[in-house]
Amino acid sequence: MIRCILGSTIIFISAAAVDHDRESESESESSNPCLLYLAESTIPGAGLGMFAGKDFNEGELVGRVGDPAFPTVDQDWHNSPEGASVTRHNWDYHWPLVNYDWNPPDIGMDEEGEDVSATVTGFGAAPNCHFRLLNVDEHGAVYDGAGLDRYTSPGAGAFTPWFNRSSTAANDIDAGSELFVDYGTNWFISREEDMGLVPVTES
Repeated sequence: MIRCILGSTIIFISAAAVDHDRESESESESSNPCLLYLAESTIPGAGLGMFAGKDFNEGELVGRVGDPAFPTVDQDWHNSPEGASVTRHNWDYHWPLVNYDWNPPDIGMDEEGEDVSATVTGFGAAPNCHFRLLNVDEHGAVYDGAGLDRYTSPGAGAFTPWFNRSSTAANDIDAGSELFVDYGTNWFISREEDMGLVPVTES
């Protein structure tokens, strides 16, 4: 079985639905809706990877929609006991999404607060990184507060105002190719104790 990604939802389909033998190249996209799928990564030991279920042209949106992005503000402050200071990056407390935190300026969240992390769901959380094989560009999110005042409206905290963080093909991508995004070198350097040395310029 292969896990197929539709939007930000994972469903299970038969592997036959992702047929790359080119015999039915004239079939429309609607007859084969699996644009992305999860399978064992081509990077040994990396677990699952995200793969293209169809050919993508350079600049084409990867998937059908962009991802929502969720800001977490002053998280360390909220978890620090009085008179002390802790940080999730030193594992002073458990934050299950620490491996899925994005740098806020990369999302567009420069003004959300003093200490902000951004969590991106859907496609953004799934691809692996291989610096020599990067083939997907990630973009900032779009802000829309739906007209609600973020300070006074009781509905302001009911949804994230950041949405449509899109990912596009950095070059032409063939169906069946694993998709790779740029984590940034600091992601690996900060995890050398767990992952070992990853060959990047700064290490």
